[in-house]
Amino acid sequence: MNVTIKQIIELLPSAPAPLEQTVDQLLYGDEQQVVSKVGIAFMANQEVLEQAVALDISLIISHEGLYYSHHQAYPAANDPELYKQRERYIKEHKLAIYRYHDHCHRHVPDYITRALVQKLNWQSAITDETANAAILKLPPLKLEALIKHVKQRLQLPYIRYRGDLDATCVHVGVLVGFRGNGSTVIPLIAEHQLDAIIIGEGLEWEAPEYVRDAAMLGKPCALIVLGHAESEQPAMELLATQLSLACPQLTVQHLAAKPLYTIG
Repeated sequence: MNVTIKQIIELLPSAPAPLEQTVDQLLYGDEQQVVSKVGIAFMANQEVLEQAVALDISLIISHEGLYYSHHQAYPAANDPELYKQRERYIKEHKLAIYRYHDHCHRHVPDYITRALVQKLNWQSAITDETANAAILKLPPLKLEALIKHVKQRLQLPYIRYRGDLDATCVHVGVLVGFRGNGSTVIPLIAEHQLDAIIIGEGLEWEAPEYVRDAAMLGKPCALIVLGHAESEQPAMELLATQLSLACPQLTVQHLAAKPLYTIG
């Protein structure tokens, strides 16, 4: 049975209602194009593009955009040559690329957050889910043990954190991607009396500084920073598995780039 890009897109988890504005779109390729191999990636950076070519993958589903901006879909005339070089590579290798960002985040519950919680094996600990976060009640454990668990489950070489490693953690908040800013994190800590909060990334002078001052003023809450890609990668893995099950005639692979940073 032939499978078109349009049919694959229709299988992806979506928002409960049509979105008036969205960055989700087929950036390159034709939706009637028949494909047999699909790659799922957090971001179709050059490393991922070359992986796809080597594996003879013709469709990449990329959570983040191609040109270093949330909204920019294609190179502009005044962009650096690198942008145009990447577009030439995509076209020369006849890669179809679908940007899949908003529908998975607007899915109920948020597909990306739920996938991270599932990867951490904490589904049964969820007590509340908002559009931006999952709130958990875990069996009491020290912050050191919490960090160790997260590192092992996500297979991360390092984690940035702020807090007392001997502090006991029970009430924990989980936020993915760029939801770690003060306007999102600070009210959540106060409302749910959190012992620890796990984020992807955020402005360092907002929530992290709040956490620093809160500890000095007798209201400690630990902060664990995974990194944007590291917090959303589990959803790409889950999506690859689910798409394989939904459409067995497809070969679906999770394409992951190496970690962005080297720790010196």
